[in-house]
Amino acid sequence: MAKLTVFYDFHEERIQPFLMALRFRPQELDWNKTSMYVPLTAPFQQLKMEEIPDLEAGITVLLDDLVVNPRHPQCIGVSLARIKQRHMSLPPDTLQSILQLWIRMSDIEEVLQMDTRSLYPWTSD
Repeated sequence: MAKLTVFYDFHEERIQPFLMALRFRPQELDWNKTSMYVPLTAPFQQLKMEEIPDLEAGITVLLDDLVVNPRHPQCIGVSLARIKQRHMSLPPDTLQSILQLWIRMSDIEEVLQMDTRSLYPWTSD
């Protein structure tokens, strides 16, 4: 499964989860699947927004790409078919080389109609 990282930034005078990154190993992301589900309660790495690597290419998951499935509670679904369709104009092997998906936490909250901030409080180690 992908490595889940949540990036944080200051908002309303405190550190809030802002962006989720799903990082895959080469060939791990199966574009032949219609969708994938990401557990929201999984352990994850916490980083500040300034720690986002500049050179890491990825694809942004849009609000319309997110799905909810009652068979996958505690998860957010990502429509790989919709992302693939949106990027049809890319050279043939480009999607296979993508190792990262970016999801805005506010989009996850909107789709799930819940506040995810309570699931991802900032912790100091």
